[in-house]
Amino acid sequence: MKKNLIKFSLTAAALVATLNLQFSTCFAQGSLTPPGPPGPTMLTLAQIEPRTPIASAGYVIANPGPYYLTANLVGVSGSHGIVISTGNVTLDLNGFTLQGVSGALNGIYISGGYTNINIRNGIVTGWGVNGVSWNYPNLPSPQNVVLEHLTVSANVSGIWIAGACTVSDCSVQNNQESGIFEYGNGSRIVSNILVGNNTANLAPYAGIQIYGSNNRIEGNQISGNGTSGYGINYSQGGGINNFIIRNSVIGLGANNYFPSIQTSTNYLGKLMTTYADATYPWGNFSY
Repeated sequence: MKKNLIKFSLTAAALVATLNLQFSTCFAQGSLTPPGPPGPTMLTLAQIEPRTPIASAGYVIANPGPYYLTANLVGVSGSHGIVISTGNVTLDLNGFTLQGVSGALNGIYISGGYTNINIRNGIVTGWGVNGVSWNYPNLPSPQNVVLEHLTVSANVSGIWIAGACTVSDCSVQNNQESGIFEYGNGSRIVSNILVGNNTANLAPYAGIQIYGSNNRIEGNQISGNGTSGYGINYSQGGGINNFIIRNSVIGLGANNYFPSIQTSTNYLGKLMTTYADATYPWGNFSY
């Protein structure tokens, strides 16, 4: 009996030793020394906000890419607020104001025939030339410029654009000359509110002034313009094939639209002057 007990104990001890060897082999962890210092785990600022900030007036955008304002900016006499001197640019005013001062030039100035520029989301006011403009009359002019969700007020003229551009959902108010001046072909001016422009009370200034062909003027609301100007003036420069529909112009009587009759070279939707007329889906209201 004693011999069997000793034999069993030796067998059990051998089995435990074997298991310990297997466990130590299976769960070996290797070196506990770190391979190096901890690396960065957070995103960089450029990854979080991949745009270039603009923190002062007089800034020149010389490289393509997205830019944004970081605060309200106040201009300097004799200078533009922001100059765009390249194409393929997005400028987000980020809800801030670009404020002009006495003797300042244009609020936002496109300095050459650049293409693919988007300007949006902010206020441009109080500039001594125009709110948003280009180097008129130099050609070629900028193309494919998109202006949207801007408030442009109390400048000499509000917005100057050229060919194949879009102005949409902007509020253009109390500018000395025209609210929006299109000098070119193939643009869209749609769904804007224009109030109290042409404070100089001079013709041919207008809420919307067209000097070109093949432009679409649609769904704009114009009121309170100077008494000697026009609501929508599409007669300048001999332009043809302009399409003027679904606008409303109030307060200038016969000068709400100029010319005020359909011509052979431009399309002016029927002028509706009473509620009884309001049955033409492409017509323009005139009060």
